[in-house]
Amino acid sequence: MDAPIASSSSSQPLPSFQITMSARSFCHRCIYVPGTFARTHLPRFVNEVQIHDAAGRVWQIGLDRRGNGIVRRIARGWAAFYSTKNISPGDTCVFELINSDIPAFNVYTVAAGGRQLL
Repeated sequence: MDAPIASSSSSQPLPSFQITMSARSFCHRCIYVPGTFARTHLPRFVNEVQIHDAAGRVWQIGLDRRGNGIVRRIARGWAAFYSTKNISPGDTCVFELINSDIPAFNVYTVAAGGRQLL
């Protein structure tokens, strides 16, 4: 996987999480954000997130939240992203948070065989 393009203002690595896509992710057309990551790094009651790919394209993706406002999953628009990127079950997506106020992620995808997807 290529090194992330974005850099933070400090020498600290940017917060990130990774998801290995399952067949269920495709059936439900969404992925769950790890609760610890959402509580620590994402504002409550946010409705959308921007996803930036390695080619510089940007997607506005809808979020579903729990009753307390914490982000639960990435949903509306996710299917268009994974379809365009040719992501399949077994592929891994790395989400690197580049802005937490108005949530935005760089997303890097690695195919199950190890090659990076664009």
